[in-house]
Amino acid sequence: MHETASGTFILPRQPQAGRKITMGVQKHFTGSIVFGDREGQVMQFESHTEKIVALVMLARRGVAGLENQIPFPWVNLDGAAATHFFDFRASLTDGSRVAMIVKNARKAAKAEFIAEMSYLASQVTSDFADRVALITEKDLDPIEVHNAELIHSVRFADPEPDAAVQGVVAEINGTVQIRDIVAIAGVSGRGFMAVVRLIGRHELELLAHERIAPGVLVRRRPA
Repeated sequence: MHETASGTFILPRQPQAGRKITMGVQKHFTGSIVFGDREGQVMQFESHTEKIVALVMLARRGVAGLENQIPFPWVNLDGAAATHFFDFRASLTDGSRVAMIVKNARKAAKAEFIAEMSYLASQVTSDFADRVALITEKDLDPIEVHNAELIHSVRFADPEPDAAVQGVVAEINGTVQIRDIVAIAGVSGRGFMAVVRLIGRHELELLAHERIAPGVLVRRRPA
């Protein structure tokens, strides 16, 4: 939800998935997030792993866009025409696209599933995606997941600390701890969240692969 300068509220844009996802199913996880600028866009999921994969992809520097539940017509192993819905399709900054299948690791390890998905992937052409990736919960890096969830949780702008932190960051040469940026900006805990937003926008980058915290080193991302 986005509040305009006049005080009115704009609801998030509705899901643009290729098929309807039934929410509130008791037998498995369902949920949604809102991502993007201003009022944002709703994206719904049918598993917790799908949600985490979405947050990770949205936070990655090389990802320019993310779609979910993308229909793809194919011929299945029985020789019948069918439609598969890829869980995600990521558009990368290098111009390529990746179609993603998200599955539980136990199911993904079964021979019949591997055979079916391999046959599906063999039919994907470059006008739909440049490659197909199978992702399970075991492929997710806990550090990347933590940082992606944190970035998503503080995505809404906070003008005062954002401006104060941006002013400090503009003068950075080399590396600095997040807590030092916050201290110089003089905006306390709100300053930490402002720094996280800059990391999420890739204006700042972590010096090492670690969880975002006050003591970690950051630097301005090279142009």
